[in-house]
Amino acid sequence: MNDWFSPIESRYTQDESLPKMSEDQQAFLARWVNRSADIDGGIPSRADFPPNHFALLMSKVTVFDILHSPLDFHFRLMGTGVRENTHKDFTGINLSELDDKGPGSKRWTQLATVLRQKEPLYDALPYVGPRVSIKMVTVLLVPMASDHQNIDKIFQVTNFIKRQPVKLNHHR
Repeated sequence: MNDWFSPIESRYTQDESLPKMSEDQQAFLARWVNRSADIDGGIPSRADFPPNHFALLMSKVTVFDILHSPLDFHFRLMGTGVRENTHKDFTGINLSELDDKGPGSKRWTQLATVLRQKEPLYDALPYVGPRVSIKMVTVLLVPMASDHQNIDKIFQVTNFIKRQPVKLNHHR
């Protein structure tokens, strides 16, 4: 097992070569796991995550509504920190409407996996936004169910990992 991950992280990670979760991702996952235990293994609801308790990390959260018949993922909300590092605010758009993001894409597969497995997933996405200083994006995806059984939302906590600055050797 990779030393990067705590036992709680590794349970929800598909690729142990990923960087360690950010503190925000760890805090959100710990809250989800603890709340799930409180409701006898049920799926926490949106109401279990009051914004006032997570105000500092809400800028890193994207909320997807689950649409059925046909399956799709609707961008309900994009936090300001996420919007600042993407080309566009996708709030109000369905994932299937975006080029290369529909069924079969890595993005779609991650969300569908969370929906099918009914548990969190930690993974990475390639960064394709406007900032050259960012090299990678990690995402923690957690299911939410208003009735603690049937997933109706997926929360994503995003971490933008910056490139290490290049150090130039100046010879005199």
